[in-house]
Amino acid sequence: MKVKWQPTVQGWQNLVLAVMGAVVLAGASAGAVLLNRNDAVSNEITGEIGPMRIAAYRLQAALRDQETSVRGYAISADPQFLEPYVAGQKAEASAAQVIRDHAGDRTKVLDDLDTIERTAAAWRSDYAEPLIADVKPGVPAVIDGETAERGKTLFDSLRQDFDTQLQHLQQERDTADAELETMQTWRDAVLTAIAVALVVAAILSALVIRTAVTRPLAALAASCRRITEGDFSERIVPQGPKDIRAIAADV
Repeated sequence: MKVKWQPTVQGWQNLVLAVMGAVVLAGASAGAVLLNRNDAVSNEITGEIGPMRIAAYRLQAALRDQETSVRGYAISADPQFLEPYVAGQKAEASAAQVIRDHAGDRTKVLDDLDTIERTAAAWRSDYAEPLIADVKPGVPAVIDGETAERGKTLFDSLRQDFDTQLQHLQQERDTADAELETMQTWRDAVLTAIAVALVVAAILSALVIRTAVTRPLAALAASCRRITEGDFSERIVPQGPKDIRAIAADV
């Protein structure tokens, strides 16, 4: 024989509270996951992509300083012009290390950096170092056209690599910004859903309590009043939760 579920008033109350607790717990869990991911993406933008973009500009500035220094030394034959060339190589290495430290598994960023470093090394070995070696300190000379064209071609290739690097870093930033916006949209949606769910749960709870508890108690009280007023033909019909039906049966 199938046993019918017959909750008490306390049972109905516990059921309502359990439903509301489940709604709050589910919403809180979803919100926590979204907030955690939101923080992770924000940290990625400020702690990884941002420093890499700054380092990329420093890297490019360091290489341009080297190129300007070599040209200045070739024209003036003044050894002081080589100081930015040496300092630029140190700045280049420092900026490259910053990018590597923050790149993680971003293969495009690492490939761009490797390409720039290879091209820069080729520019120094094929153009800058031979040119520096040919210049006699204190004796300015005119650079021959072939050497100047070779240096220009190599450095123009570097400029193209610069553009590619910045483009890929911007793509990384745009992707992170889009994900952050998505997370914020989902977060707002979850918070709104929690608020709506709580309101709906409160309304349903009020309806359940009214139907399951308030009405049976009101009916029992009305029957008792009619009997105490002398209407002994009134019949008390047990209804509602188990404990209220037990009271009605006792009366």
